[in-house]
Amino acid sequence: MSTDNHEDGRERRRRERHYVYLAAELVVEDATPRVAITKDISEIGLLLLARAELAPEQEVDLKIYLPDKDLRTAVVRGRVVRVEELAEEEQGIWRDRIAFEFDEPQPELATEFERFALDQARIYDRKREDPR
Repeated sequence: MSTDNHEDGRERRRRERHYVYLAAELVVEDATPRVAITKDISEIGLLLLARAELAPEQEVDLKIYLPDKDLRTAVVRGRVVRVEELAEEEQGIWRDRIAFEFDEPQPELATEFERFALDQARIYDRKREDPR
């Protein structure tokens, strides 16, 4: 489980997180969808990397592209909890780290992300061992 601390040292995370990187779109009413990438997920929220003008408490629809051969998507509604600008050396395509809380818990989605995280870990571990 990953941890993330408040400035006073208290942990923010309330549920187990699964690290997985998937393409996503942030859809805000009356705005062009913004591309994002998931970083980690629990059943109550996730962390994204994006370049989007969002504010805490803003309601957002999030469309996540799932890496199945059926090219499924998951669409969830929630709110922005916080937006943090990435350090200059971390920026590239992405500018912000966005904490997102689902309107309703998503245990099935979190279970899928756990499977995807294991798959990604196997792929990246294999590449580290055999860098062809």
